[in-house]
Amino acid sequence: MFKTIKEFSNFDVHVITKELDSILLNGTISNIYEIEGILIIKINTISGKKNLVVKKDSRINLTEFNYPIPDYPSQYIISLRKLLKSKKILKVFQYKFDRIIIIELNDYTNKTWKFVIELFNKGNFLLLDENNIILMAKKYRKFKDRNILAKNEYLFPKSSETNFLTINKEEFKNLFKSSQAEIVRDLSRKVRLSGLYSEEICYRAGIDKNIPCIDLTDENFEKLYNSLKKLRNDLLFGKINAQIVFNKQGIEFSVIPFELDILKSYEKKNFSTFNKAVDEFFSKIDSETIISPKDEKIEKKIEHQEKILKNQEEYLQVLKNKKEKYYQIGDYIFANFNILEKLISVILNAKNKGYNWEEITQKLLKAKNEKINEVEFFENIDPSTNQLIIKIENENVSLDLRRSIGENANIIYSKGKKAEKKIKGTVSAIEKTKEKIKKLKKEKDLVQKEIEFLIKKPQKKWYEKFRWFITSEGFLVIGGRDATTNEIIFKKYLDPHDLVFHTIFPGSPLTVIKNPENKNISSYSLYESAVFVASYSRAWKENWGVIDVFYVDPDQISKSPPSGEFLQKGSFIISGKKNFIKNVKTELTIGLKFSEIESGDINSKILYPKIICGPESAIKKQTQIVISLIPSKSSGIKKGKIGKDIKSYFINIVEEKLKKWVHLLSIDEILLYLPNGLSKFKEI
Repeated sequence: MFKTIKEFSNFDVHVITKELDSILLNGTISNIYEIEGILIIKINTISGKKNLVVKKDSRINLTEFNYPIPDYPSQYIISLRKLLKSKKILKVFQYKFDRIIIIELNDYTNKTWKFVIELFNKGNFLLLDENNIILMAKKYRKFKDRNILAKNEYLFPKSSETNFLTINKEEFKNLFKSSQAEIVRDLSRKVRLSGLYSEEICYRAGIDKNIPCIDLTDENFEKLYNSLKKLRNDLLFGKINAQIVFNKQGIEFSVIPFELDILKSYEKKNFSTFNKAVDEFFSKIDSETIISPKDEKIEKKIEHQEKILKNQEEYLQVLKNKKEKYYQIGDYIFANFNILEKLISVILNAKNKGYNWEEITQKLLKAKNEKINEVEFFENIDPSTNQLIIKIENENVSLDLRRSIGENANIIYSKGKKAEKKIKGTVSAIEKTKEKIKKLKKEKDLVQKEIEFLIKKPQKKWYEKFRWFITSEGFLVIGGRDATTNEIIFKKYLDPHDLVFHTIFPGSPLTVIKNPENKNISSYSLYESAVFVASYSRAWKENWGVIDVFYVDPDQISKSPPSGEFLQKGSFIISGKKNFIKNVKTELTIGLKFSEIESGDINSKILYPKIICGPESAIKKQTQIVISLIPSKSSGIKKGKIGKDIKSYFINIVEEKLKKWVHLLSIDEILLYLPNGLSKFKEI
């Protein structure tokens, strides 16, 4: 029975880095997050936005799953963002067939930095400058042969002299022939292979994995080396046939980049790339560590606060008892003022006459036994502190013989007042603790309403890399996000029957109504498209409530400037008659829709939230879960803040059964739909 794989082997690192290198080449890091020891690096690539997951003690892969993003970054992430954001990826590779991944980076300075990921010794992330000096590390450590310290040179861990990728037959035989260890163990240790691949070599060679190396014959060594060489060729030159492998109970236990003979009888699920297989396999493991423990963590916080509350309530009762006791004693002293004053006078007079404390005590006890009224409260005298001990309602009370009865009563009253003051503070503290418990329980309820597993994001349609919306009449409208996407729309997606929109001034996205079937486009769709282009233009940032927009046919737009002039990227020349739409509003409506996607479980369905954005009339035709925005310089809110407000608004207004799905919305996703500049919610 094979154990469940929870970390990469050097085979896995070799395959995944080759795939990542081809996908991430020339990509730019846009942001970084961290959750439960997992880095999520957002990267803009030529094939679109990618999310790179790096778990320091197990693996690296691109993910299509919706990892939750923490509300607030740690200081480590804040520092890492400053150093890594906007860096371009030059290369992703494995270091010496080890479980070390290097991502080479540079920026406008053309200095090459390295982001090093060590997948051993509980893992580490390190950022090195062009001289291999450590700028940052997740963990700083000292080892026998090297130190991981800030501003020190980074040294790679010492590698074994034996390299699986280069070892020859003679080296192979000499490595094992005198060893007393079992061959499968020595293969793993001396050639740096995981147990699975060591067993595969033995299995392919038809050699019992438990045979001591010293007992192997020359023929055995020949078979083992040929088996190793075949496995090496599969890795270096074979076709990737990535698989998730299931054990006899139908539970996933391994993910492998190509077919292994030792696992041929096991059920498998095939993938087109190793990255996709890794993503699906490890996302289930991440679900257990990221999402499931939330409830447990909050429950522990609730238990801790409830213990505090119990202690506070017990202390409150102690204070109430003290307050009541001291006030009662004070009242009792004043009620028996004359008797107690006379008792102190008798004691002090006796002392002045030369009697010692022992004699005075004995005389007073004798008088008490004879039931003389003035000494009925007497219990004892403490000479060391000059205290008279009296008994009031079975409670021993100390009175200072150096003070009057009135002063003693006031001291006791002050203790009651002190207890009363503490009662007020304790009651306030109890209310705060109760409020904390209430908030934590509410948070727990919200967590229970959230999704308990990571969900794969639905595949985006081709037009979703642009700004887009569907008009009330069903026409697709696309617009550029920047100069690059303006160029892409012009070169790849502009067809003869389309219409092209622009504002009367620069700073507008190239916007196109797609009309492949050459249908009649009514004035309603024309106006909705005009609102769309106006709202994503410079007008929003300048706080213009209305602007003029025009549209033209595709053959009126070109990239050919007049002779001697230069045309900037994303700019175009428009010729001929323009069709104007006057006084177009700058206003956008954000809508929320849910699309049902496969969950892999026939008893459940996933309702994935999707943001749509455009003119109010078009968006309201698709969903009633909407909120509208208008530009505002005076009272507007920045994109980041209003994005969070939009998510909170949707969570609050949707039906109870939908709330957990809205939590899947990332703020970054919402921000993609917001125009540049300050915005505020439109009053209804």
